[in-house]
Order: sequence, then C-alpha cells, then structure tokens
Amino acid sequence: MGPLQSLTLGLICMAAKAYGLNLQIDKLHATSFVPNEIYFSTSIDHQEYINFNMTIKVPFPGKLLMHIFVRKLSDTPGGADISDLMRLKNRDLCKMLDSLRNISTDHGQGESLLPPTFFVSCPLVPGFYYVASSPIDVKLFSFRVPDGRYLALLELVQVYEEVIKLATCRIQFSMKTPPGYVEKSVMKSSEEEEAEQEEPQQEESSKEQPEDASDGALGDYE
Repeated sequence: MGPLQSLTLGLICMAAKAYGLNLQIDKLHATSFVPNEIYFSTSIDHQEYINFNMTIKVPFPGKLLMHIFVRKLSDTPGGADISDLMRLKNRDLCKMLDSLRNISTDHGQGESLLPPTFFVSCPLVPGFYYVASSPIDVKLFSFRVPDGRYLALLELVQVYEEVIKLATCRIQFSMKTPPGYVEKSVMKSSEEEEAEQEEPQQEESSKEQPEDASDGALGDYE
C-alpha cells in the first residue's frame, strides 16, 4: 500500500470514528398510488445522503398502517442468495411517529430523530414535507448491521371504509465497514492503555503494602 493510499485509509477511519458510520444508499424510489393526492420526489447525494420530498394535497382520515419488509440480497448482483430478515405488517403509523419523535440524535441536545421539516404526528394534513441531505447512521440501529447488500420496502396503507394502498418506498443500501474500523476495539484499546499505565503503580505499591494494593486494584476494575 502506497503512502497516498495509507493516508486516505487513515482519513476514512478517523472520519468514521468521529462522525459515525453511515449506510451506503444505492437506490431510493418512492411510488404514489394516489398521485393526485400524494406526490414524491427523491434523490441521493454521494450514495450517502437522502433527499426525500413529499407533497400531501388532501387530508387522510381513518387509520394509517405501515408494512415494513427487509431482505438481505446476494453479495453478487443478480445472485440467488437472498434471505428475508424482517416482515412487519399493520404497524400503526401514528404510534411509530410518537416513538421516533422521542428518540434524540447525537448531533444536538434535544434534537429529535424526526426532522421538523417532515411530518411528525398524526393526522396527516396537506402540506409539503421533506428530508434534506440526511445520512443513515448505523448507530440508530440497536444491532450491528453486517456487511452486505440489503433491500427495504415500506408500504403505507389507509384503512377508512376500505383498505387502500397509498404509497411504497424502496431503499436498496449497502453496509461496508472500512478496513481497520472496529468501534468496540477503540474502547477496548483505551481501557488497555489505562490498565498499562496503572500496572507500574500497582506493582510498586504491592511491594510495600501487598494486601491494600490488591484491594485497591479490585476496586478500580469494579
């Protein structure tokens, strides 16, 4: 590996540790089945930042439900190695919004996960809602996302006298961990450094007061 490649790799790793690791967005497409009432436009910047615009022209009474499906794709495009990871149906959109609104991000104190420019509560009322240049940080997930290619499908359904599919959104994304980026090892290494700094002091004190030194060491690691 040349000097330039080493420097680039180092900068990537430092940026990932400082700002978090984001998913790579490969494709984003939203479809409205009621184009006269809901309109979408989407785009992706640098395969990382999502721009999502939604115009609602009429109110939507009744209950709004979400179907969420996540599938792991083959590492080779077009491959048959596909598996379903998540299938959630009939999730109350209003309750989901309440839960997401109560989650704060690391970017600012009290800043909600839902941007104020997007709809944050029910019922859905006419207006223009958008998300601008927003990445998807893996820290938002309660589990580690393994490297690979994924497809997420979200469906919005209205239940009011009859069941109507209003819209779908497909997101194809990838998780690629930069070489050398292991978040847990960073914490572990810092603890090891502290332990190495404490070891000489503990050895010196153990020669003078062996019993008290062992008690103090246990207290430090507890």
